[in-house]
Amino acid sequence: MLYDLIIIGAGPAGMTAGIYAARQKIKFIIISMDVGGQMGWSSEVDNYPGVPDKSGIALVDRFQKHMQDYKIKIKQEEILKLEKNKNICVVKTKKNVYESKAVIIASGKKPRKLNVPGEENFTGLGVNYCAVCDAPLYKDKVCAVVGGGNSGMDAALFLSKYAKKVYILEYLLKLGGDNFLREKVLNEKKITVITGAKMKEILGNKFVEKLRYETEGAIKELSVDGIFVEIGLVSQYDFTDVQKNKWGEIMIYRSTISHEENMTDISGIFAAGDCTDIPSKQIIVAAGEGAKAALASFNYINRLK
Repeated sequence: MLYDLIIIGAGPAGMTAGIYAARQKIKFIIISMDVGGQMGWSSEVDNYPGVPDKSGIALVDRFQKHMQDYKIKIKQEEILKLEKNKNICVVKTKKNVYESKAVIIASGKKPRKLNVPGEENFTGLGVNYCAVCDAPLYKDKVCAVVGGGNSGMDAALFLSKYAKKVYILEYLLKLGGDNFLREKVLNEKKITVITGAKMKEILGNKFVEKLRYETEGAIKELSVDGIFVEIGLVSQYDFTDVQKNKWGEIMIYRSTISHEENMTDISGIFAAGDCTDIPSKQIIVAAGEGAKAALASFNYINRLK
């Protein structure tokens, strides 16, 4: 079957693009290994208009219910390759090969890893990348959050609802992120901030028991039950050769005479959300970019007919 559109990813950008595609009554599919993307990792979302004070998971649920209204289903398959064969976009997964007139890449980002000894061995055994998902497992335990930006502080505050003690280890000499989050962290008695800390190793037997870090030239150890890595994100697009910038983000066109909005350097392949070079990485921005990419892809598809 030749689809009109294939959407890769089911975060806010991909789900919004899917809703717009359903309303256009075109032949399309969404392919994604998960639903919600980074949106589901947020403990609290209070800046999405009309839906105040919701958890990220609750907001994902609202998006999903909206998609269900249009009977949109998601194919949970891993993307291996996206390429253009003449005027046809070919998407290869581990299970199938799909063809379409246009594609929207909305694959979002995945957590950046520490790349220190012990991280891989203890992933799922005390090393975690989603506080919202795993914090309840650490009730009355001691945890460390590596990373002192917005995501790290948000994770630490959420963990403090469950853990008896939370450490934040930040490589820089002071916390980053927004002022209001810093104030909440510094006022939370369960949280201790350690700055100028460079992670060296994660230690344990069957589960995480300690982390080793360097500060002011000295090697120190911290006894912990769990470690949450919050040092940023990397884009998920190894499956495509579209042009990227120096930070590895997919470069998209803004509206021009020769190119549709959100189109990549390959005609018919669009991109939206955090995987692109749009500077503001916010849920509402990703949703808007998904809508823009969908509308641009419709214009492109209609010109092919």
